[in-house]
Amino acid sequence: MRLKVAAAGNGLHPNEAVVIVRTMSGTERLVVPRQSIFNNSIEIGWPIRTRDDSFLVELPRETQSGAWRVWVPKDEVIIPTEERMRA
Repeated sequence: MRLKVAAAGNGLHPNEAVVIVRTMSGTERLVVPRQSIFNNSIEIGWPIRTRDDSFLVELPRETQSGAWRVWVPKDEVIIPTEERMRA
């Protein structure tokens, strides 16, 4: 599964990027390797929990505010076609 992100700037190292993740309570910023960004999204695992219109997901890195898990709107998560067929 992938999570949509928006580019926010460069990280401290040339191969890092700061990205913004839209959450249910606003936005979070985190630093990720540039090569992990594909089509403005990053890879995440299967959601930990679900609610009516949101998923609790674990991010690949800690956000600038210290969070590892965030609630995100369901439309921010990209489920690959083969995963949809298995579910």
